[in-house]
Amino acid sequence: MKYRLLAVDVDGTLTVNRTSTKLCLRAIKALRLAERRGLNVALVSSNSLPVTVGLKKYLWLTGPAIGETGALVYLENEIHHLAEKSALQPYRDALKKFSTYVSDSWQNRFRIYDFALKIRKEYVDKAEQVYRKIKEYIESSYSWVHVNFSGYAIHLTPRGVSKGKALGYAVEKLGVSWDEVIAIGDSAMDLDFMRNAGLKIAVSNADEELKKMADIVTSKPSGFGVALAIHKLLGIA
Repeated sequence: MKYRLLAVDVDGTLTVNRTSTKLCLRAIKALRLAERRGLNVALVSSNSLPVTVGLKKYLWLTGPAIGETGALVYLENEIHHLAEKSALQPYRDALKKFSTYVSDSWQNRFRIYDFALKIRKEYVDKAEQVYRKIKEYIESSYSWVHVNFSGYAIHLTPRGVSKGKALGYAVEKLGVSWDEVIAIGDSAMDLDFMRNAGLKIAVSNADEELKKMADIVTSKPSGFGVALAIHKLLGIA
């Protein structure tokens, strides 16, 4: 196999679906199998870095762990900071102004640059409208912050920070070429880190924008699709 690095999103990709945080055990077993076959597995996430690194450690994955939508990279036992400014104040502003619609995320206690807002249950059916309202307010008030919605949370991220730049940083440090990277995701927020990969895979329930860009769209959703894709890549029925 010409590939050396398998970069995988977490929420919606390694989970059982796009609304749960329950990991798909088939996907986890497939990642471990990929590692045994010589692929280094990297986690590329918008979660706080302790969550991403914790998963990497306990799953015995050898690739880098990327957190906070690319603001932080954990590589070879060192934390690399790729952001220059923090979205802490814009996040506090949004939380106060839009408290009717969103609530705090427990992970914000462990974040430095990128901060997340959870949409309240009673407004989940209006998630897109809530996201657009917050995006318009924050991006017009704080020109150095951009706002995205992962399906799990609304993220306020310093401009210049992205999953793609973080993975590119890790790829360069590891001496791997983009052609040797497989990338798997589910959300439009994954477009950035998947775009340059040698092989781009979207799970079947991914955002349409991501599926249009992908080389392969799995026939199964989320973690089940990840397991299926890895098995096919490794020649396992």
